[in-house]
Amino acid sequence: MTAPEPARPDRHDLGVLYLGWQREAVEALQSLGARVTCVVPVSERFKPAEEGFTGTVLAAGDHTSVEHVLGALADRNLAPSSFRVVCTEDEFAIVASAVLAELGRTQPFLTPAVALALRDKGVQKRRVREAGIPVADATRFPGLDALAEAVRSGAVELPVVVKPPAGAGSVHTRLVRDAAELAAFTRAVGDAAGPWLVESFVRGEELHVDGAVRDGRTVVLSVSRYLHNVVEVHEGRLVGSATLDTGSERALSDAVAALTERALRAIGHTDGVFHLEAFHDDGDLVFGECAGRIGGGMILEAVRAKYGVDLYREWAAAALGLPSPAAEHGGAPDGGPEKDSFGWVNLAAPPGRIRVLPSRTAIESRPGVVQGQLWAKEGDRIGDMREGSHLLVAKALVRAPAEATVRERLFEVGRWFGAALAMEPAAPAAADGEDGAGDGDREGRGADV
Repeated sequence: MTAPEPARPDRHDLGVLYLGWQREAVEALQSLGARVTCVVPVSERFKPAEEGFTGTVLAAGDHTSVEHVLGALADRNLAPSSFRVVCTEDEFAIVASAVLAELGRTQPFLTPAVALALRDKGVQKRRVREAGIPVADATRFPGLDALAEAVRSGAVELPVVVKPPAGAGSVHTRLVRDAAELAAFTRAVGDAAGPWLVESFVRGEELHVDGAVRDGRTVVLSVSRYLHNVVEVHEGRLVGSATLDTGSERALSDAVAALTERALRAIGHTDGVFHLEAFHDDGDLVFGECAGRIGGGMILEAVRAKYGVDLYREWAAAALGLPSPAAEHGGAPDGGPEKDSFGWVNLAAPPGRIRVLPSRTAIESRPGVVQGQLWAKEGDRIGDMREGSHLLVAKALVRAPAEATVRERLFEVGRWFGAALAMEPAAPAAADGEDGAGDGDREGRGADV
């Protein structure tokens, strides 16, 4: 028996196919009138209902696979063309989302070429370099054995940064300074891993830029400075940042804004949200990388607190082809940014079982803290959280009149939390490969900071 052709969506219908499950993203779509259907991995098939979602949920083996999503749709006699929009804010699914949207000839959002450039850092850096923007040299290697041979022959000079072309959360991203570190990294990841993007090492402090772009013009832009360069998470450093001072750092903010607009144009990302990283060294700026999603940590909350802008709502409006809420209000709803600086920090734990975890109230009682979050509970077993920038057990958002004060308070919260936390150490064998209990960056899934 031949199944009937799925109906094409009416132009007034706001039927949306969303890949994955992120409560805030789905709620933002719904707040703008969308009727959302979610395709989630089988392991998360009950999670949407548990978090209050009453729409249709389809289960797929892998929601980032075009094949698996098409199969889940076909089981319900649906196809991409059954929806007006196919989208996701899940970084790992944006290429599949763009391909499915093109297959269904739905309302355009991200094209497959732009989605790939936002995911594959090699493709991205080539586009940026061709636009004349300073960026690290990058070469793709099929395996670390090929890289080791290139180092031995002198074709590659150390130090370099080694990373998966489409990784996230700094997982398997390492600064390799000598042959011994390369050998240790190879033992850690195994011979089968790859391919790898090998980048020349860029000196300087790491900044991040977060906001929204519409029709190629940035309508929201926030510049922050990390507490430490993110790759240093593997050395146990805190992951966090503070927004630049709106007055004293105006020249740097303007320069970063100009680099951001050029880079987004080179990548082809004209509509949506972005999280871009750059390196600053004595007045020089070098592009790092850019994702077409909201930044992790508490970047969402920091931007909302400083500018009065909800980046999820900006993303949803772009996905649906609706006007930017921020642009409609001439920027932040309150008329402009707060003069204060806002910062956040991910609070991690050493491997083992949590015996005593500071409460959210205790976190919020620390100087300058305006919001705390818990992502674990007492009794949880924790793996090695140095493996990724998205691994944590708690978070804190801080406010102060100046960036320098915010940074001091973030470090203070980190020291206090480490002293207040009590752990039952993990046995050596149990610590290897254990997942962190706080393995969620926003709404229960990891994301590169």
